[in-house]
Amino acid sequence: MKKILFLVFVLIGGLFSSAFLEEDDLAKYIVKYKSEWGKSCLQCIESKGTYRVYLKNTYTEKLDLKVGVQEKDKRWRIFQRLNFAPNDTIVGYACKGSGKYMVWTKLSSDNSTELPSDAEINKQYSK
Repeated sequence: MKKILFLVFVLIGGLFSSAFLEEDDLAKYIVKYKSEWGKSCLQCIESKGTYRVYLKNTYTEKLDLKVGVQEKDKRWRIFQRLNFAPNDTIVGYACKGSGKYMVWTKLSSDNSTELPSDAEINKQYSK
């Protein structure tokens, strides 16, 4: 009987856990599964110094996210995806990359939270 009650509490807790996740907690579900240096990119003049990061949504719900990939001059090249479904992937790149990237995310169903604007990201994190 104790095992059944424990399982019920675990299942109920799992149903309500997404409602209590903080915005920062969701970023941990965007997982880097690959990165590459020096690959050709149609958007970049030359391939030397390019950096690509490949990310996957491992969460069970759709997320809205922004990915910033930093250029050597400290500016962020921003990529946005709305309704990013579980197991979907996104690739971000920098033409002259520093090797750094950041992720901002929220539940797609959360209309009370906004992702930062590109200008806010560049102002706050270009250091």
